[in-house]
Formats: sequence, structure tokens, C-alpha cells
Amino acid sequence: MGEKRSSESFVARFWLEGGTDENPFWRGHIRHVQGEEEAYFQDLERMSDFMEQVSNVPGPQLKRE
Repeated sequence: MGEKRSSESFVARFWLEGGTDENPFWRGHIRHVQGEEEAYFQDLERMSDFMEQVSNVPGPQLKRE
């Protein structure tokens, strides 16, 4: 028998922060559509951790280059 798969939906927003004298950096917000969980993050690893926690599905390992 095949694996049972569920589908989870997330909405993520990204924006750039930092003034003209600062180095800009990316920020983000993610929301789980089927639930009320949401989180802010400054890197993709934190976003991935949130998705894994909410969905109980391990995500891919992120590589830094």
C-alpha cells in the first residue's frame, strides 16, 4: 500500500530591512493556512524549522554556500 500524504499550505512574505547607512538584510513572516500558527524569521533555516514543526514533516537540509 502507498504512503498517505497530507497537504499543508503556507503563506510567506519577505522584505528587505536596513537603512541607507546599514547593510540591508532579509526578514520574513510565515503563516500556516489551515491553522493559526505564524512566525517571523530572518533566515530560511528558521522558516523551514517552523514548517517542519507545524506539519510534522521533515524538510530538506539547507546548505550554506
